[in-house]
Amino acid sequence: MKLTALLFLVAFMQVSAGVYSQTVRLNENNSGLEKVFNEIRKQTGYNFLYNNRLLKNTLPVNIRVNGEELKSVLDRVFENQPLSYSIIDKTIVVKKRKATTANNVPVNAQSSLPASTLTKSDIGPTSLLSNKVSGYLLTAVDVSGKVTDEKGEPLPGVSIVIKGLPQGTTTSADGRFSLSVPGTSSVLIFSFVGYLPKEVPVGNKSVLDVTLLVDTKALEEVVVVGYGQMKRADLTTAQTSVSAKDIGRTVNTTIEQAIQGRAAGVYVTQNSGQPGGGISVNIRGVNSISGSNEPLYVVDGVQIPGQSVAYGSQSSSNPLAGLNPADIESIEVLQGPSATAIYGSRATNGVLIVTTKRGKSGDTKISYGYQYSLQTAPEPLGVMNLQQYAQMVGEYHQLAGGNTPTEFLDPSLLGTGTDWQKELFKSAPMNKHQLSLSGGNDKTTYYLSGEYLKQDGVALGSGFNRYGFRLNLDNKPRKWASLGANLSFNQTNDNLTTSQENVIASALQLTPQVPVKNLDGSWGGGDLNNGANQFAPVNPIAIANLTTNKLLRRQFLGGLNLGIEIVKGLNFRSSFNTNIGYSNSTYYIPTYSIGWAKNVAASLTNGTGVNTYWNWNQLLEYVKSFGKHNINVMVSHEAQESGWKNVGATRTGFLTNDIFDLAAGDALTSSNSGGSGNWAMESYLGRLNYNYGDKYIVMGTVRRDGSANFGKDNKWGFFPSVSAAWRVSQEAFFHVPAISELKLRFETGITGNQGGSGGIYSPMGTGATPTSTGFLPTKYSNPGLQWEETKTNNFGINVGLLDNRIQFELDYYIKNTDNLLMEKPLPWYMGTNGTGAVGSPTVNIGALQNKGFGFTINTTNINRGGFKWETSFNVSSFKTKIKSFYSESAFVDRTSWWMQDWTQRSEVGKAPWLFRGYQEEGLFQSVAEIDASAVPVDNNGNRLPTNVDNIWVGDVKFKDLNGDGKIDENDLTSIGNPWPKMFAGLTNTFSYKGFDLSLLFTSTYGNDIYNYLGKLNTNASNINLSRNLLVHAMDYAKPITNESGEVVLANPGTDVARISNGPNGNFTRHTDKWVEDGSFIRLKNVSLTYNVPAAFMSKQKIVRGARVSFGAQNVLTFTKYTGFDPEVGAYVSRDASPGNQAIGLDYGRYPLTPVYTFSLGLDF
Repeated sequence: MKLTALLFLVAFMQVSAGVYSQTVRLNENNSGLEKVFNEIRKQTGYNFLYNNRLLKNTLPVNIRVNGEELKSVLDRVFENQPLSYSIIDKTIVVKKRKATTANNVPVNAQSSLPASTLTKSDIGPTSLLSNKVSGYLLTAVDVSGKVTDEKGEPLPGVSIVIKGLPQGTTTSADGRFSLSVPGTSSVLIFSFVGYLPKEVPVGNKSVLDVTLLVDTKALEEVVVVGYGQMKRADLTTAQTSVSAKDIGRTVNTTIEQAIQGRAAGVYVTQNSGQPGGGISVNIRGVNSISGSNEPLYVVDGVQIPGQSVAYGSQSSSNPLAGLNPADIESIEVLQGPSATAIYGSRATNGVLIVTTKRGKSGDTKISYGYQYSLQTAPEPLGVMNLQQYAQMVGEYHQLAGGNTPTEFLDPSLLGTGTDWQKELFKSAPMNKHQLSLSGGNDKTTYYLSGEYLKQDGVALGSGFNRYGFRLNLDNKPRKWASLGANLSFNQTNDNLTTSQENVIASALQLTPQVPVKNLDGSWGGGDLNNGANQFAPVNPIAIANLTTNKLLRRQFLGGLNLGIEIVKGLNFRSSFNTNIGYSNSTYYIPTYSIGWAKNVAASLTNGTGVNTYWNWNQLLEYVKSFGKHNINVMVSHEAQESGWKNVGATRTGFLTNDIFDLAAGDALTSSNSGGSGNWAMESYLGRLNYNYGDKYIVMGTVRRDGSANFGKDNKWGFFPSVSAAWRVSQEAFFHVPAISELKLRFETGITGNQGGSGGIYSPMGTGATPTSTGFLPTKYSNPGLQWEETKTNNFGINVGLLDNRIQFELDYYIKNTDNLLMEKPLPWYMGTNGTGAVGSPTVNIGALQNKGFGFTINTTNINRGGFKWETSFNVSSFKTKIKSFYSESAFVDRTSWWMQDWTQRSEVGKAPWLFRGYQEEGLFQSVAEIDASAVPVDNNGNRLPTNVDNIWVGDVKFKDLNGDGKIDENDLTSIGNPWPKMFAGLTNTFSYKGFDLSLLFTSTYGNDIYNYLGKLNTNASNINLSRNLLVHAMDYAKPITNESGEVVLANPGTDVARISNGPNGNFTRHTDKWVEDGSFIRLKNVSLTYNVPAAFMSKQKIVRGARVSFGAQNVLTFTKYTGFDPEVGAYVSRDASPGNQAIGLDYGRYPLTPVYTFSLGLDF
């Protein structure tokens, strides 16, 4: 691999004959400069241009070189001389040192001898000099002015060059420029993206004010689409773009953060605030029950499945976290069926095409960026301090019996105790350095970048660091051929919060009575004599310090491509792309004694995994225009293969806690596991675009995928699409001055899903049972298994008003997924349970439907006097409904036994993965109410008695949904929906004279969160387990007997059940009481940037541009949710594998916290 990369690099380093290919031999001793110049001219053919008078005060030259490059020789010749030089074409211009203009234009305007006094004898040898160089020396003049648009607004960054010469400058933030030119006959060329270039003769003017006109063709922005590019105006499909400029205005550590709130139809949630944590991206709803609903990522042609991005091995890790957002040129979000169908079976959930930056012809541009961020601790939740805890313990023992600890008899004598949240969460820094070089010539361009990021986590023991580099090369060895390469490598290191002990949950649950450390220096812990047991929380500070939970990832992304123009309009492209990943995890639990919690045998678990992916694409494209007809035809063949291998091992019984090596453990305790797999796919695809007069546009795509996941009769899937657009505003009959653009769109198409990464059809696999090992039956096969297919219809409209100062886009879609791939459970007697059991077969057993819309509006509110205010707003909604399973009563559950059988269910007629539980009707207020209501029953189906040990006043009253007078599993129902009814993003950008202010708001509405941690921390009965509680739990129901002898509540307004571990299940049953509204509005990003004026930067030679920025993330959040953070994504529990995550469940989730950032950018 290294040799291949080296050879490829060498192929690119093609430099035309010039200054660097000329070699010189000199042997001069005390020679004059004129003699040295003549000798160099004879050997190289380069001429010298100079004023003879400048040589009078020069030093003699002593030099001896044998075959050195010309530039190196010149540097030595001019060393310590009062002269400097520059090279223009084949001429070496000699001038007085430091005699340059503010714009670094190499002229002699500041020479001690005015040009008008020079005679021909003053000029050095000019026998082969061009007139442009000698004129440049003799008649330099200064020109300044201002460049504006048609409305008189200044244009910053306009390129200005002297025609025929490489010298030039750019306009400042207020559109002004100054430049020295060879003479009055010079011509300046003004050019700017989106505007027509303009040539202006200098003449006798010293001030030039220039107006540039909009280039309507240039405004036809080119965007990246699947396997190609297209003018935005010609799009017939739903597609959203996020530019490098958008990304640069926000503080992002991953590319998914860069699109949050910026693209309609894209629902982004951060699964964990853990540095480098996983992020879920959902485009247009749920499309599969058994598989991933993450989109396909295409990074410079390398395809990366979304499930590994969102979860990896757990929700706290993110394989795409290794990519540097600063390297990104654009992100295209493909949503419509005509855009995604070209990727066939990998694009059911949409596609994100990530294009990285490339070099441009011109001088080398060096950019350095530094970013310092301070992440602040989250706002603490209101748990009890030690005095409140002591009061609760005393009340508990009064009700439940037992003796109150002596130290708790008078809580007023106690302090506040240990604030575990304050001990766990601390403000944490983040530092980021990045450096990039880009440039090239008309043959070769390059972009090289490197980055280092170190982020400490706000939770003790967590952190993330990343380093990587990228090299993008483009070469055009012939007019008809092009070569390209994209090479990147990154390494990330995660220090993870320990998931098994969940230190965040422990910080909220451990009693404030326990100290962080005891007086003897040992770790503090719960006392078995005070009720602690194996369910009590463990000192989170001890766990964070003692355990090691690390994840190392290395990733190489590479691509090579070749382009050949066969004849005009007919092009061939071949590209080979690869993704190689390596990961290593270390999880070490030492021996410890922390109060009741004791680990007598240290354990070490190591895991290593390698995954490889490659795809090879051959593409033929034909482009032709004749009259008003424009056609583009593309056909392609693609082959791809992916493989993985992992191994894991565990040992215990280490003699010391200081050895992190499996070999040091007890061999008798060793266990290991491993696996491998691969899949391959072959595809044929094509696309036809037809455009008539920029008014009528039609596009059709087809793709045929062949996969080994299916039986021989169903290996091939066919995925077509067709779309059309009518640009009404281009019609001759359309005369509405206020409407500058009106386009109607429709598209329909099919995408597929092959059900994961392979093996759903294969009945055999490696394994071991007590009686056999090797290649064994692993699951029932299904030769009739077919592709899961999603058929989508999309209706869209694009409108531009007032010369496109107001632009909006609306899309409405209907998606129907059929042949859902799921396992159909078989009865135990068919061998699906017990030793040597085989898995149930995968079958096509259902269908679901998605409906929704996405709306985007972009406005330029003010653009005058150098002040510009722009707004972008998008809002989206989707609704998913399961249409059928293999039977009307069938359902699929995701259950976590260790969280009291927490369940999310998918069933016919409802949205997928709804929370399942009981509905509460408040608390029982009297014995009479209990007797008149349904209550739980015993194992024999008999009603539980009404008394203090069973059902009593202050217990939860559950709703009897089926009306049978009993509370049992037949009363379970859907109690919450994790999917939002609506989500939105709002960006406002203000620009004025070098200042840029950007504010990004994100929001969701209508999604539910199950606050499982809040449920545990409100259970007053848990006070007996040395658990702390929320302050709100102190208002638990308190039954009393009133003057009439009736048992009633002393606090009838409370919603917290009485202290009881009785069979009613006040806190063990999952109920709608713990379902909270997860809606929020958040100021996600705010940044203020100052761009140092170009006029100021031109006063020195080194730095071309400078930017200073101050930013913040997550600084304001408006929500009713009572947990740490309402942005709750997927949670991976102990017994949930990737793809089986709990959505919308909060059990000590690592929160997102406010971040404050300073950034500095320098261009050289």
